[in-house]
Amino acid sequence: MAMLRPSFRRLLTLGLLAPWLTTGCGSDGKSSDDAPPTGESPSGETPQDPATLPPFARDMLAAHNSVRAGVTPAANPALEPLGWDAAAEAKAQAWAANCDFKHNPNRGDLGENLAAATPNHWDTPGVVEEWASEAADYDYARNTCASGKVCGHYTQVVWRATKRVGCATQVCNKNSPFGAQYPTWQFWVCNYAPPGNYAGQRPY
Repeated sequence: MAMLRPSFRRLLTLGLLAPWLTTGCGSDGKSSDDAPPTGESPSGETPQDPATLPPFARDMLAAHNSVRAGVTPAANPALEPLGWDAAAEAKAQAWAANCDFKHNPNRGDLGENLAAATPNHWDTPGVVEEWASEAADYDYARNTCASGKVCGHYTQVVWRATKRVGCATQVCNKNSPFGAQYPTWQFWVCNYAPPGNYAGQRPY
């Protein structure tokens, strides 16, 4: 059974009331025997040259790779930087366009991190930094998360076997996870290849 964490909600107050919630998962209950070979994308996608990517993709890659480069305890050998996967991006964009804040059951062999917020609450690096903040509640030695906390977004970001990521964001005007008081919201989706969060394994 995969090391998956339940969805949760928190209310964040920074000046104006800015509610948000996140949820994430990786391998959806698979054992390590189900994992694709290291570096293999489900689509066979080759990572794109970062210089050819639009700013959103470059920012997402830079934010993910900054977290991977700064893990504590340090990874030995160091975690490889992720590449951008256009097929994973397309899957993320198609799902984000649905404006339905739950995991995509048809994403195939991809890990997935989700986030939702009032529009412009986060810039692109801020979403990744929010997922990475879960490191404070993750005990690497025990490979456990603090009681009542969620760590699966962080472990997916720093999962050694994950080689590529593709992300999308969508401003939505329906299905707000925050209720009628906040009808407009922003949905963030990142898909990871190969997926992480396999049971019994540390991320690196």
